[in-house]
Amino acid sequence: MSKIDFLNFMNRRRISQVELAEVLGVRQSAVSQYVSGKSGVVFDKVEKLVELGITPEELFGETIGKKMREAIIKDYLSKSGEIKEQSPLEVVKEGLIEILKRI
Repeated sequence: MSKIDFLNFMNRRRISQVELAEVLGVRQSAVSQYVSGKSGVVFDKVEKLVELGITPEELFGETIGKKMREAIIKDYLSKSGEIKEQSPLEVVKEGLIEILKRI
């Protein structure tokens, strides 16, 4: 997996390393290591990041993330026929969580 784009995610969410550490249940130094790429993220923390709204592009890189987003939405549409009251972001978030549960 490519390096998670923590900086973009944290800037977009307007969340500091300290705040992210608190939500993930880790020390700020761990988040600092995630951001720098010196340490990988434990799997259960990835699911938490998805729940927080990390995008497929931030999680997997631009190319793979875009393909995942498209596949998730296509899969959702093939099952439901239409997006009802869910935003596309919610659909993608739920799709990513389902994928992570299968791993």
